[in-house]
Amino acid sequence: MEFKNFAKALGSDLFAEILCLFLAVTLSAVGGGLFRLISCICTIAVLVCVCVNYALSRSREDQHKKRKNTIAVQLFYSGSVLLPFLLLGISLLLARAGVLPDTWYRWYKLLNAPFLQLCNLCSADVTASSLSWGKTVFLAVWNLLPPAVVWVTYALARSGFLPEELQYQRKKSFRS
Repeated sequence: MEFKNFAKALGSDLFAEILCLFLAVTLSAVGGGLFRLISCICTIAVLVCVCVNYALSRSREDQHKKRKNTIAVQLFYSGSVLLPFLLLGISLLLARAGVLPDTWYRWYKLLNAPFLQLCNLCSADVTASSLSWGKTVFLAVWNLLPPAVVWVTYALARSGFLPEELQYQRKKSFRS
């Protein structure tokens, strides 16, 4: 596994972060709980789409280079996407436990933009102590979504299932 692939994963994470932060701030400016929910769904969907795109591009490149589809390769790609989210999840748990400053939750929200509105739906306050342990664990577990999406998409793409074919089949069935 190459450093280039790890850098591409971090670049995908950064792209998702910037795009989701823009969406979250823009949609939340309208105000209201309904717009927070819509913003939450949109930002998580953007994150999922960026992760799917990353996994598809990696699988295409690996198929072109005729690399074997092993668990180690899938772990590497998923792990490279997981790293920033895992660190954020652990930092949230540490902030709630009192190891990190209580105001770390404010920075956690900004650094974890795909889940910013989900955090605001759990607690609009900026302190980690405002979260119950249940909500803290709930928010930390959501950080496992990106690597899961990468893992599943990569495995499906390497086994021959491609979303483009599914889209083509849907269009074809509508025409019939």
